[in-house]
Formats: sequence, structure tokens, C-alpha cells
Amino acid sequence: MIDLAPEDSKVIHDFTNAVRAFRKIDMPVDKAPELYNLIDMLKMVKMLPYLRLTNKWSKITTRDFMEQFKNPFMREVLNATIVGDTPDFPLFFMLFTFVWLDQKMAGYLVGGARELTSRIEKRYLSLGGELSLSSRVDKILVENDKAIGIQTTDGKQYRSDIVISAADGHTTLFGMLEGKYLDNKTRSYYENPQLFPPLIYVSLGVARSFVDSHSSVAGINFPLTEPIIISGKENKWMGVQIYNFDSTLAPKGKTVLKTQFSTDYEFWKKLSQEPERYKLEKERIARDVINRLDKRFPGISRQVEVWDVATPITWERYTGNWRGSYEGWLLKKWTLNTRMKKTLAGLDNFYMVGQWVEPGGGMPTAVMSGRNVTQLICRNDNKGFISNRL
Repeated sequence: MIDLAPEDSKVIHDFTNAVRAFRKIDMPVDKAPELYNLIDMLKMVKMLPYLRLTNKWSKITTRDFMEQFKNPFMREVLNATIVGDTPDFPLFFMLFTFVWLDQKMAGYLVGGARELTSRIEKRYLSLGGELSLSSRVDKILVENDKAIGIQTTDGKQYRSDIVISAADGHTTLFGMLEGKYLDNKTRSYYENPQLFPPLIYVSLGVARSFVDSHSSVAGINFPLTEPIIISGKENKWMGVQIYNFDSTLAPKGKTVLKTQFSTDYEFWKKLSQEPERYKLEKERIARDVINRLDKRFPGISRQVEVWDVATPITWERYTGNWRGSYEGWLLKKWTLNTRMKKTLAGLDNFYMVGQWVEPGGGMPTAVMSGRNVTQLICRNDNKGFISNRL
């Protein structure tokens, strides 16, 4: 970065020095915050030397960071790659992403998300659990203000001592529970939503190995000579992830590519009411993406064997995620310490887990949320919590 923008060496060094400083922090993540006691709080004393740095960087947004640069090229790159449609996102989280990558605590799991979930599934089944797949839940059964089970859309009911919803928060609260058991604070989150913008997700199967392309989990981002128009917005940059480092995703000699753009939910919601126009728009976006990639990787347009375009409506239909938001609540510097309850006032034997009660989102956060709730259940049942490596 200094080679590209020597006039910005001070702000670059401020950032990299912060990454080096935060490498020394051992973030406590092995215990649910609700279970912290005096001893746990005393252990947090070791964090005191870093409070000044934490306070500083939690107040700086991605836009604030970009605006500190004098070099016009760096400003353009940072605006395209880290600011985008989330200008108020705290830079603090980006710092820790670099820290975790450096410490080999974060990265890409070969096999993708399925590899992670399959390990959890295997552990669950080994403990006697059962899975009912392709069974969309329609209602949470309640008697005398106690959750007693669930009902699926085919009318089947499953009784239980405890109900844990890892589903979409809005669907759970306003659909499965019919808007009951909501306090004013929880209701306000959904009445004035601050969500990650939904995505257009274009996936390609390409008959090409990309042996000359450097492996990168984050992919590459490059300017376009001709913008791609999506829901009325010009996209002048495009990021693409080339999964040439994961042999489980495609046959030998072939590669999966993925590119994504933030988009407008209402545009796609309205367009989806006209199936033929909806289909044609997805096809147009796929062609435009392939065309732009062909300028970067000549010949790729003839090598694409399969493509798929997922819109916010696709995300909503498959996952139930409210307004197609892929990562739930959007953190901002003034909501950095937001904590949401995993229980509901007036409803016993019920818990919520996942990205709708753990701001920040993402699969690791959702997994941690589930473990934390398990710890709470163990405490309520006077049982010790025992963990095993998957």
C-alpha cells in the first residue's frame, strides 16, 4: 500500500500497527456472556491495556478510514472494496479479521459451509439426535406460556421440552409465534431495521483450472470499463472469487467462480411478481458478468458450462431470511455493543440462536450462538457443560 500511496504512509502504518497490537489480545469466546461471574470479569483486566486502542478503532467507520487517504487511487479502491453500501461499518471488525487470519484462526474450510455443518450434524446424530429435513416449520406450539413443540407446514406436530429456533428472526417472532411475547425493544429492531443489504449472487462452473491465478479466499476486485447495471445501480467494480484452491467443488480441470453485488430488495420483490421478466433479468445479469470476466480472463465466455443467479428473493425463499439479508443486523459504530436476548419475556422453554440474536452474523457467529444457548440450558438444568472437538 505504501508503494502505491507513499503520501498515505502514516494512516497505513496506524492501521498495520493496530493489527500487530491486537494480535496480543486473547478474546474470551468459550463462555456465554450471560454466565460471566466476578472471576470472569477479573480475568478481563488483561484487556485494560488495549482499551484505548479498542475505543479508537471502534469509532472509525470504513468511510472514515477511506477519507483519511490522500491518494485518489487508494480512495477509489477502498471505496469500492471496503466501503460500498456499508459506509458506517466499524473498521474494528476488519482489524480483527486480519488478526484472526494471521493467527490461523480464520480462513476457508475446504469443502465450504457443508463441511462445517456436516461435522455438527455427525456429532448431533452420534448423541442420539434425529433430523427431519425438508420440513418447514409453520408454528411454535405454546401452552400456558410454555413452548411445547413445533408444527410443520404439512400439519405434523413434534412435542419437546425445549424449543430452540435457529431460523430467521422475523419469521420466528412474527410468523411462528404470531407476534406474541415481544417487548418494545425487540419489536423496535424489526420496525426500524438496520440490515446488511441483500445480494445478487452469480455462480459459474467453468472448464478452466486457473492455475495461473493466485489462490485467495477474498478473491480479486477490479474496475470495469463498462459498468454492470443491477436494480438501477451502476456497479463500476466487480469482485470475483476463484475457488481453484478447493478441489471438492468441481471436477479436475474445472473451477467454480462466484461474484456478488449488493442490491435493492424492493426491486426484486416487485419484479418477482412477473416471472418471465424476473427470469430474463437474471439471464441478462449472468451474461453481463460473463462478458466482463471475459475481458479480464480472455476466452472464459466459451468455457462457462453452468451458471446460476440468486436474487434476494432466492435467499428469502430458501432460507427464510427477512428481506433476503444474508447476514442479519448491520453493525454500526453506535450499535457496536448491541446484545439481543436469546429468550422472550413471558415465554418459557424457548430460545433463539443464530445471526438474528448475535449481531455481526456469519456461520461461525451462529455456531457460537448455539453453543452459548446450550451452556444456558445446562445451567438451568444444573448440568455441567462438556465440549468435544468435532
